[in-house]
Amino acid sequence: MDTDGENVRCGPGKHWTGYQAVIVFATDRMDTDGENVRCGPGYYTRSGYVPGPVCRYNWTKVWSIADHKNSYYQPQTRVFSYLIKEDAEKFPGKLACSHGGSLLKLVTGENLISQMSNYFEFLSSNARTTKALWTSPYLDAWGLGIMVTYAIPVISGITGRTIGVVGIDATLDKIENFLTKHQWGTVYSFLINNQGETIFHPKLKPSTNLLEDPIFIPIQQLEQNKKTLPEEFSLIEEAMRQGKEGSMRIERSIDGKPRTYYYAGLNNSEYSFAYVIADTDMEFLRSQEPSDRSSYKTSYFNLLKHYNSSQAKEKLPSGTLEIIDIKENEPKYPGLRISYKYSTIFLAPMSYCDPIEYIYDDDLDMKTVDAHLWINSDEPDLGCETGNQKFEKGVRADVLITQPIEEIWKARKFESLSQIKWTNVGLRSGVFRTYPGHRSRRTYDPTKRPWYRTTSAQPHQISISTPYMDAAGVGKIVTISQAVFEGMKVKSESECFNFSRTGPWPGGCMCNLDVDCIIKVCYLSMNEEAGDHRRCASERVEAVTGLDILYDDFQNKTMDSMEASDFKKSCGLKYDCPDGEPGCLTRCYLFDSNAFLIMDPDFQTAKDIEERKYEKVQLGEKEGEVMKDLVYKHTFIRRTERVDFQGSCRITKEEPKVTLEGIAKNPEEQDDYIRNKGPIPKFNSEFGCIQDVVGYTVNESALGPSGMVTGNVSGPCMSGFYYVTTLPKTNLYLLVIENWKHNRASLFYNFNCAITRSVVNSGAYRIINGTCDHMESSTVTLAGQNKCPSLRDLKLPCRFTTGTTHTASLGMIGITLLLSYVLSAT
Repeated sequence: MDTDGENVRCGPGKHWTGYQAVIVFATDRMDTDGENVRCGPGYYTRSGYVPGPVCRYNWTKVWSIADHKNSYYQPQTRVFSYLIKEDAEKFPGKLACSHGGSLLKLVTGENLISQMSNYFEFLSSNARTTKALWTSPYLDAWGLGIMVTYAIPVISGITGRTIGVVGIDATLDKIENFLTKHQWGTVYSFLINNQGETIFHPKLKPSTNLLEDPIFIPIQQLEQNKKTLPEEFSLIEEAMRQGKEGSMRIERSIDGKPRTYYYAGLNNSEYSFAYVIADTDMEFLRSQEPSDRSSYKTSYFNLLKHYNSSQAKEKLPSGTLEIIDIKENEPKYPGLRISYKYSTIFLAPMSYCDPIEYIYDDDLDMKTVDAHLWINSDEPDLGCETGNQKFEKGVRADVLITQPIEEIWKARKFESLSQIKWTNVGLRSGVFRTYPGHRSRRTYDPTKRPWYRTTSAQPHQISISTPYMDAAGVGKIVTISQAVFEGMKVKSESECFNFSRTGPWPGGCMCNLDVDCIIKVCYLSMNEEAGDHRRCASERVEAVTGLDILYDDFQNKTMDSMEASDFKKSCGLKYDCPDGEPGCLTRCYLFDSNAFLIMDPDFQTAKDIEERKYEKVQLGEKEGEVMKDLVYKHTFIRRTERVDFQGSCRITKEEPKVTLEGIAKNPEEQDDYIRNKGPIPKFNSEFGCIQDVVGYTVNESALGPSGMVTGNVSGPCMSGFYYVTTLPKTNLYLLVIENWKHNRASLFYNFNCAITRSVVNSGAYRIINGTCDHMESSTVTLAGQNKCPSLRDLKLPCRFTTGTTHTASLGMIGITLLLSYVLSAT
């Protein structure tokens, strides 16, 4: 034999890359990196220091290396050179012409697409295709939010060249509305692309809130934990990335519940969606309209002002405006129109068949008439798909079943809380009934409000929100809310036993205690089929009721109820310290399950417009020593951390809002301001960034048998004895610090105290140097998926002037941009 066999080669062969690379090379005329870059050491003489030689490039070596490397690739890389100076053509010209490209001079820095037309014409001609494609989501230039485009090239029948592109744009908001309005109970949905990147997920921000083109989070980070559990989800993701249709049950999903994933690819696109349904959501009861409506009264839409329009007077029953009895600028509700006689109905965008059309419809007179007639009509409710109606199926049923509560709201009397502003109920359909009747912003959605989400996540207890500025503009309030469960379907003992032999039991099963139930709510049902035995509530939250109270009144009443038995160390009282020194006092706080303060003595002094001083203030920001003890010593509070690839950072420090004349305040002004803000956009100091989001959650099991955590602290901020306990049936925890004494710094600023508090404070912090959490794990190219068009080996005319030599560079001024444009040949 005269060879070493097939495995030994005497030279390299062609490397089939599966795609064609295109290099766009822009350069200035200089052949050096400037005076600051030297290619050798300097030396000293009697006359002074002599620097080393300035770096210059050996173009012959660069050309030969490029030719050598490119000779191994098939198809070969194309190079397009662009000069940003008038001369220096030899090097970029030879580089382009030797590698199937061309050379052009860029006259200015504007209209680059037109000036680089040879590059774009090559792309369109070399990969000729008539196949329509979906674009990746991008931020719309006109402010409509994140958008996707379905585009198809238009090719000349004479020259065979691409003339242009025809496309249809769709906002991601429209896709989100479609996915979210077909959900119930704990069901949720998500949308990904064929790279496994999450386009929509309920854990992500709405697309309309993004400030820049999004960085999409891998779906594994949302559906699996750090241990990549559940493992079965990897199979679901792979099937979705391939556009397959199917389903898979996971016994223990990321939230610990058995769930079934139903997934399918969107035809002729790179997207795939999934619905995730828990076992407890397999049975679903839709709200039904009462068969006998004789005792039900008229419901009124929330746009009270427009009941005075000519259309309302013409199409609504005579005297409707007078019946509502609208009041304006009441002392308790300055700047608002309200009705003490009736509650009003607001319908969120999700309640409409076309939410986007509703938001941009400024004919409020007709909108009021349509809504009033529909919620009070006897017309069959056929829904959007079959009935060609404006409102989703079941919206009117939710309006009707909440109507009787209006009389209860009007008849109640609260002696202890005089500053109740609003009483309301928000339903998962988007129906929102509130008393006294008043207007809400058109984009308002009760299901997206913090009080609704907090209560839905922990429906077995009463939830109290952190203080916040009321959406209607009446001031600083807190909301006390409670869940209303879907109607219970009674289950037999055998059905309950088949579900679980030891409990906890699903809705409809007999129970004795709350802990017997999945939802942790055991009650005596009014359902005749339930008999006289207590049963578990349904796992699905139908609505959330809320009571909005002015914060100052809430704190005063709470503090009054927490007096010490000997009246010596009650909350807020000052007294002598144990060492006999004066200046000690008792400080009392209420915080929620995320360690955000609900009640803080300093909140009362904060102005309503200074929201950052009272809304979502972390316990660690006020009592760093105690928070550190609870986190690291008692593990009563646990630290959480995640990376937000779609965060918002600020250029300038956040300042309190102002209330100058002309600034939108109440819902009516806010709606009008959005529509009539004029050609000058408002100042915005926010920009998109990657953030490290730090948070905390309470670990109630750390309370132990005593139900209390105690300790003694002495640090740079303060010293004192503390105890923490839970408030039963609520999401609140009480912190009392006795003998609290402020430790003053010897200097003008207590740096140690600031550090102690920042260590245990929550928030979102910008990641300056990037993160490795968002890595592209896929090695599958479009060529490997057979999705690339075939190439045409176009010969491009290329010429350059050789009179000037050594005048182009890869220097610091030069710009090199490598674009891997996939033009694979099969």
